[in-house]
Amino acid sequence: MLIQFTIGNYRSIRDPQSVSMVARGSLHHEPQNLFQVSGYRRSLLKSAVLYGANASGKSNLIRGMLVMQALVRQRGVQDNQAKALLAPFRLRESPETVPLHVEMEFISHGQRFRYGFECLPERVVSEWLYAQRQRMVLMFAREDNHFVRQSPDCTELAAWNKILADTRLTLPEEALFLPTAARMFAGGACEMVCDWFENTLVILSADTFHQYLDYTLTSIRQPDIASKIERLIEKADFGINALQPIFDENGATGHGTQVATKHCIHGKSYSLDMFNDESQGTQKVFALSAPLLDVLKQGKVLAIDELDASLHPLLASQLLELFHSDNRANAQVVATAHSPSLLTETAFRKDQVWFVNKDKEGASSFMSLASFTGIRGNFNQIAKDYLHGCYGAVPTIPNLKLETLE
Repeated sequence: MLIQFTIGNYRSIRDPQSVSMVARGSLHHEPQNLFQVSGYRRSLLKSAVLYGANASGKSNLIRGMLVMQALVRQRGVQDNQAKALLAPFRLRESPETVPLHVEMEFISHGQRFRYGFECLPERVVSEWLYAQRQRMVLMFAREDNHFVRQSPDCTELAAWNKILADTRLTLPEEALFLPTAARMFAGGACEMVCDWFENTLVILSADTFHQYLDYTLTSIRQPDIASKIERLIEKADFGINALQPIFDENGATGHGTQVATKHCIHGKSYSLDMFNDESQGTQKVFALSAPLLDVLKQGKVLAIDELDASLHPLLASQLLELFHSDNRANAQVVATAHSPSLLTETAFRKDQVWFVNKDKEGASSFMSLASFTGIRGNFNQIAKDYLHGCYGAVPTIPNLKLETLE
């Protein structure tokens, strides 16, 4: 379960900004949107949605999660592919000297962790891990290539120090210790943290569209999943009555798979092609279907950019409501959106809504609706106030007329 994500010096995000999934205010308001985890005294939100103008920086939050996940998987900035992920805030002098800052707080295998690091393209500047015992305990803290603090509970670091003493090896300055230790020493806190990034955090952005489409095309080969995808598409009111996948010859992956959509008009059945004949919205929901069903079934965390793009607001709202009402595994979703009608069609709490603003220096900031005072729970009025700029996070377009462009 996700508790909080913090990121700084990434694209438009200059100073560290956080988005929290910890509930604020009354727990009796929309209780179906909350859940509790054993060992953690605060209630957590099942969803959060971020609003902001184009280029405000809301997508950079999702991209930042993707970057952190990738660097953990690649164990640091040890190759050019990993180095290319670093994109510092460039609207200041010497941006290349300021490190990326990321930190994720979450619950994995029933334990609470807070893991973060700072890095430049050529080295890891700092790295730290906290773990829940009776309280949050600092397991290790690293600055450059030296561990400045460590806990006896961090068995991986103790084992690593023994290896160093016996072999005189050193940790490369481009490497992250935690994922390196997770591969070497099984069963400890480091492995639990890496497992969360590998198997619990699911990120869907424009850059990963083909990846999750391939996942759906592969998953649809399983009859039980295929029937669930078909029911989801049918209930989405696209006019599709059935799906008929046509598999490629090798049968190993989704590549080359075709999907026929069946439409029944006046008692006659017609067949169309999903990727040539159906709308972008239909294709998007189809591509999302298998990852979405997996997230809900397994209780994973989904971060998705522009959830409402190419979708009717009512349909986007229903996808969000899946996390509120039909979510026994307590899956979570963090989504960016543009349509304010989601605020009126979805049963939100104020702490689930976030606004992203960019200041005069080009830096993004994040603020929860719950941080504004004097706001009542009338989301029809909140949506109107949002469009009028009461919370920021909207474009400033004073006079966009043809004569002003001449």
